[in-house]
Amino acid sequence: MVRGGGFAYFFILVAGVLVYGVGYWHGASYFAHVSSPLPAVQSPSVSDLPKRAGSHGETPVMPGFQELLDDGAWFKLERWLGANQASLSLAHGQALRATLSERLNKYDALAMRRILRAYLAAQPDDIPVLFLLSDLQQMSGLPEAALETLFTIMDYSGGPDIENQARRGADQIVGVIDNRLKARGALAELEAFRRHVSQRLPSSDMYRLQWARALALSKQFVEARRVLAETGVSDVAQADIDALLQRIEFAEQGVEFTRRGDHLLATAYTGAGADLTLLVDTGASITSLTRNALRGMAAHRLPETARIRTANGVAEASVYRVELLEIQGRRFEDVRVLELPAELPGLDGLLGLDLVNQITTNPFRPTP
Repeated sequence: MVRGGGFAYFFILVAGVLVYGVGYWHGASYFAHVSSPLPAVQSPSVSDLPKRAGSHGETPVMPGFQELLDDGAWFKLERWLGANQASLSLAHGQALRATLSERLNKYDALAMRRILRAYLAAQPDDIPVLFLLSDLQQMSGLPEAALETLFTIMDYSGGPDIENQARRGADQIVGVIDNRLKARGALAELEAFRRHVSQRLPSSDMYRLQWARALALSKQFVEARRVLAETGVSDVAQADIDALLQRIEFAEQGVEFTRRGDHLLATAYTGAGADLTLLVDTGASITSLTRNALRGMAAHRLPETARIRTANGVAEASVYRVELLEIQGRRFEDVRVLELPAELPGLDGLLGLDLVNQITTNPFRPTP
C-alpha cells in the first residue's frame, strides 16, 4: 500500500512541475512582447474623430475633403468646410472650382452656393471662386446677388483683365434688371436700383448717367441735374449727357416727344395728308424739312434765303412757307421753314425751337 501511494505521489509531483514550466514559458513570452517598443501612431485631427450614434457634444463623422467632394456629398462638405475654416487654403478653392464647374446644374445650385460661401468665409478674395458663385447665382435666378458678387470682385482689384471681365458681366445683369423694371413700369424701383448701382461703383460715369435717366423718368429733375453735374466722360460720350439734359429741359417745359434710342422724335401732320417724322433739335432755332418732304406737301418757296450751320460749315438754305403743321394737337398755320441741304435717313426734318417752345405736353409720358 505504501509503495502504491508513493508512486501516485510521484506522478502528481511531475505533473505539477510540467504545469509550472509551461506557465513560466508563456509568461516570459508575454512580458517579452509587451516590453518591446510600440509603433508610432499619428493622432487624428478633431474633425476626423468619429462620432458614435446617439452621442452628444462630439464632432460628427467627417470623411476627408476630397472624398466628400468626389462623392458629391454637398451638405456634409459644407459642414466640413465650416469645421475646418482655419485650415482652408487656395488649393481647396481650386478643387472646388474644378469639380463644381463640371457638375453645374440647377438642382444642386443651392447646395453648391452654400459650399462656396462656406469656403469664401475663410478665403474671401478667391476671385475664380467668386466668378463661379456669380454663375451659380445667375443660374438660380438671383441676378441681384450675382451682380453684388461681381462688384465684390471689382473691389478686390485683381487687375484690369479681371475688372473688365467682371464689369462686362455686371453690365449685362444691370441691363436685364433694368428692362425687367421698365416692363413693370416700376419707376421708383428703377431709380433705387440705378442709385444703388452707381453708388456701388462710383468710378463709372455710365452708371451715374443711367441713374440720372432714372431720376428724369420719375420726374426728379433737380436731382437728375445734380447727378449729371457730377458725371464725367470716362465711359460715356458728352453727347449722351447733353441729350439727357435736353430731355430734362423739355420735361420742365412740359413738352412730349417719342424716344428712339437717344433721340427724341415728333410726328407732324400736314394739310396734304402726309405724316412727317421730325427729329427734335434744340440747337436749331427754326424748323427745317427735307426737299422730299417739302415737295410732298406742296410748300411755297419764298424769295429769300437763310444761313445755317451744318457739319460741313455754313450753308445757304431756301425758305419755304407751309400752310399747316399739326404737332401733338397743336395747329401751326403759315409756318416758315428751311430746306435741309441734305436728306436724313428715316427722317423728314428737324423740329426747331420755334415750334418746340409752343408745345405744352409731358415728354416722358409713354407713347401708345
